[in-house]
Amino acid sequence: MSIDDADITRLNLIDQLVQQKTGQSLTNLQRLILSECWQTSKKTYEEIATQNNYSGSYIQQRVAPTLWHLLSEIVGAKVTKSNCRSVLYRYLETIESAAPLTGSTQPSESSSTTETQVEGASTTEKLLLEFPTESVPLNSPFYIERNPHELNCFQQIMRPGALIRIKAPRQMGKTSLMNRIIAHAKAYPAVVLNFQQTEQTVLSDLDRLLRWLCANITRQLKLSSALDDHWDEDIGSKMSCTLYMEEYLLEEMNTPIILALEESSELFEHLDVSKEFFSMLRTWHEYTKHQDAWKKLRLILVQSTESYIPLNINQSPFNVGFEVALTPFTPQQVNTLAERSHLTLNNPTCEQLMALLSGHPYLIRLALYHLAKGTTTCQQLFTNASTDEGIFSDHLHRHLWNLQQHAELCVAFRQVLNQTEPTKIAQKQAFKLQSMGLVTLDQNQVQVSCDLYRQYFSDHL
Repeated sequence: MSIDDADITRLNLIDQLVQQKTGQSLTNLQRLILSECWQTSKKTYEEIATQNNYSGSYIQQRVAPTLWHLLSEIVGAKVTKSNCRSVLYRYLETIESAAPLTGSTQPSESSSTTETQVEGASTTEKLLLEFPTESVPLNSPFYIERNPHELNCFQQIMRPGALIRIKAPRQMGKTSLMNRIIAHAKAYPAVVLNFQQTEQTVLSDLDRLLRWLCANITRQLKLSSALDDHWDEDIGSKMSCTLYMEEYLLEEMNTPIILALEESSELFEHLDVSKEFFSMLRTWHEYTKHQDAWKKLRLILVQSTESYIPLNINQSPFNVGFEVALTPFTPQQVNTLAERSHLTLNNPTCEQLMALLSGHPYLIRLALYHLAKGTTTCQQLFTNASTDEGIFSDHLHRHLWNLQQHAELCVAFRQVLNQTEPTKIAQKQAFKLQSMGLVTLDQNQVQVSCDLYRQYFSDHL
């Protein structure tokens, strides 16, 4: 089925909604992906990439997830590649029956921000602003470097057998840093796999997981699959996977390859599988020290929390390699980002923003974006921060929903909220809450990570 005039109109309306929400249109690539996935006979991400001269992994692992996340936020329902037409079609019918989408696609550019708190941007500058998403685009002026992390990682990734571990709670900038490491080593083919996008039935079965790993690496390297030629039940899944990597994938490549595993801590939920998987990665890393073929492999592990699975110290990949632990923004970094957003924060405002958000990178970016756009004032931002009328409401609702799905996390987080000083809770719950960014962990004791969370969840849990 091709896109007809009516569908083109609907896609234009969706673009209007994105502009009204973010102040920016869909990119050409996002529009292309949406148009292809809108059709009944959908192309695969790889087909879309091949026909339009893009990398399949770039579309599948980066552009498409950001697009579906953005559209999900706008319509208030989960939008995916498979359901985008039906979900968006129903949403357009709903809003058009209430009030047709007509008039300007741009939000009002007037700013009611008081000069005593923050100096706002001009209309021309506001058009250059960038709505915060899960990661900061490579060419974005709104990326804040965490010196010396970038330089150190750029040096490490060029070394034979490199292993880089990026560790931080969600929305702290892990993916943005990972993308820049990969871009720095652009001469090396990169495979990016995100365990959050993997079915639980795969994560819970070692054989399926390792075949999934090999199949995805093969596909992203644009090689023909030879899994059946290397998989041998008699020697087991781990050895089959290792030999497939060594005798086929690494052998076929003339250059080093980067294997980046995002949200690797998702595997911690599956104790037996994770122990076998991570011990295999440790073995691969050991091979890089004395086997030429394995020296081609560069590993990047991205994790949201410390490992809470019992691994032998000699079998764990989490105590070797180069570790990067990302921390919240400092006041200086907040001021730098404000300047790039065409704002000038005075000291009391910056201090109040830090007190509320504790330098949380995504929340800081969101606050500065709305201040620069003039969609809120400092007074409104601080007054409504923990309410359903505030700019953080979508972010807070997602956290609330996630907590409500896990009773043990709710109980643990209430315990933390009820204490004014750092307190001790069960280790597994502490690590999970830390991975969500809701608490900070220091020497086995936790506390609420920012005042915004304390205000909101004290009233809602």
